[in-house]
Amino acid sequence: MKFMLGGYRDKRLSFDSAQDDATLNARDDVTLSGVEVLSTLKSLYIKLKCIILLTTLFVVFLNYTSVALSLPEEKDFHSYWYNYGAEITCFELEQGRYGEIHSGHVVLIFVTEPFLPDIQVKADFEASREKSIPVLKLNLIKRFDTGIYDYSMMKSVFTPIPSEQHQFSKTLKVSTTRQDWCGHVYLQYNLEGDHYKVEQYSYFEKEGDKTVNIPSVHLEDEIWTRIRIDPKTLPLGKIEMIPGSFFTTLRMIDLRAEKAVAELTNTQEGDRGGVSQYTVKYPSLGRTLSIRFNRNFPHDILSWSETCPSGSGEDAKVLTTKATRTHAVMVDYWNKNSVKDLKLRKELGLIK
Repeated sequence: MKFMLGGYRDKRLSFDSAQDDATLNARDDVTLSGVEVLSTLKSLYIKLKCIILLTTLFVVFLNYTSVALSLPEEKDFHSYWYNYGAEITCFELEQGRYGEIHSGHVVLIFVTEPFLPDIQVKADFEASREKSIPVLKLNLIKRFDTGIYDYSMMKSVFTPIPSEQHQFSKTLKVSTTRQDWCGHVYLQYNLEGDHYKVEQYSYFEKEGDKTVNIPSVHLEDEIWTRIRIDPKTLPLGKIEMIPGSFFTTLRMIDLRAEKAVAELTNTQEGDRGGVSQYTVKYPSLGRTLSIRFNRNFPHDILSWSETCPSGSGEDAKVLTTKATRTHAVMVDYWNKNSVKDLKLRKELGLIK
């Protein structure tokens, strides 16, 4: 058998053999130019890149879904809140401040705890737990940048969980902190009978160090925990409500109850049987707060928005702060404190 391989410039690949003339004569007609070879290789290369890209996107999608949709499919309050640790949800933040929108993130941490109602602290010891009641605690952490400096804000809300022994009551305690490069603020609400005792300590003269008593009307800060415990307990219609502590510290306004109008609406979107939206409007403040959550248990928070003036005088602008959920997971975070657990922050989108 004689075999000859020509060059790439329009030369033939020819085959010759006396053993099978018909087959070999047919092969003699096969030609392959250099241009055709390069075109074929280029086509295969493009197809290979597409396959790799689609595979990568598919893997990323699977990883994202496993985090974002990893909340337990429980329908019982006790099973959901007492078997899996804390619920951690992360949100992408667009924060209105100084007449502009600034990027940041928010983390909501919901967890149950034994709480001592008389001194309003967590029951740390077995001996004191006999006197405790169960609460749903929310730690809400907000961080965003404004130019060269940043804001770090956190509030903790302690709302009793109703039971046969302890019926639902008002939130017992709220504590809030705000730090930026200028200074920091601490604010605390404690329920005392028919009023909240409010203590505020601030670097700023306008806020100052003060203690005031406010009638124990509805708290905006407890909307989040009320939704999670039972949305039916949300106040509706014309109400009096104490604005959220983040809002009052950022605006440096007087601590008092404001007249408001609240409504609850439902839509058919979402993957848990529809979505509800709770909206509170404060006419005197020109402010509207709307919170979207899954209508069915566990009533997980999906997003919220807050529209209000930013700045003062002629320079004031009406801006809308938005937070949209990106990740959600149940985890015993207090046991995940080693260096190897840093990967969990990446999974939650907290490390870029």
